[in-house]
Amino acid sequence: MSDLERAVRKHRMWFGTYTKAGEVKKIQVWCFLKGGNLEFMTAGDSLKVKRARQNPRVVCNLGSENGPQIEGTAEIVTDEATLWRGYRMYWKTHPAMMLLLWRPIRRRIHSGWQALVRVKPEEPNPLEGITDPSE
Repeated sequence: MSDLERAVRKHRMWFGTYTKAGEVKKIQVWCFLKGGNLEFMTAGDSLKVKRARQNPRVVCNLGSENGPQIEGTAEIVTDEATLWRGYRMYWKTHPAMMLLLWRPIRRRIHSGWQALVRVKPEEPNPLEGITDPSE
C-alpha cells in the first residue's frame, strides 16, 4: 500500500484555500474519496467555502498536515442528494464524532446551510483508481 493510500484511509486532510493576498490558509477537515475526487462537508457560509468561491484553486495534505499533497480545483455542491450521501459517508468514516454532530449537520442540510466541497485533483489525478475503503 502506498503512502497516498494510507493517507486516504485516515479520512482527514488539511484543506488549503488562498486569501486575496495569495497566502494559503489550511484547516483540518474530515474527508472521503468519491470518483477520484476528495470531498468533505462544511457549513455553507464558512470561510473555506467563501475563499473557494473566490479562488477555486486549492491544496490538500492528506492524512496529516505534512502528508501527501494534492493540488486541485474546488467545487461547492449544495444539492440535497449529494449532501445526504456525504452525511452517510461521515457516519461510516467517523461514527463516534457523528454521535455528537449528527443533529447540527442534519439541521443545516434541511435549512440549506450545508455544503459539500469537492476537490478535483489536477491531472494526472494521483487518486484515480484508489477506492475509499468506506464505500
